[in-house]
Amino acid sequence: MGLFDNMVSGILSNMLSKAGTDGAGSLLETVLNGPMGQMLPGLLNSAFAKTPFGSLDGVLEQLQQAGLSDVVASWISNGPNAPVSAEQITAALGADRLDEVATTLGLSADQLPDLLAQHLPTIIDRLSPEGVLNVPGR
Repeated sequence: MGLFDNMVSGILSNMLSKAGTDGAGSLLETVLNGPMGQMLPGLLNSAFAKTPFGSLDGVLEQLQQAGLSDVVASWISNGPNAPVSAEQITAALGADRLDEVATTLGLSADQLPDLLAQHLPTIIDRLSPEGVLNVPGR
């Protein structure tokens, strides 16, 4: 892993683990609303590029193929976000793949499904303000 990869992994790991311990997710909200919010999509894409999913789009595609199309569509649309559980995330993405992603992000495999379930709807919602997903580097 190169210096940039280590930096991206460290930033994401620190941000996601702190957001996960904050019940209200206020750290994530602060990040998404601040200057870092502009960089988050690219950071996530970089992190997921090193995984079997290949990108944030790949994660969403896998969720859709696993029967969560309506849930993902709600995150992208202008309406309310449908919730997703850690169990649904694990079933859709696969425990082995999530272990690989967790390793890439520097997180424990136990943390990742909960963090994704808790924060992925908000992240995707913020990346699609006009109802169209806008991820830099796609």
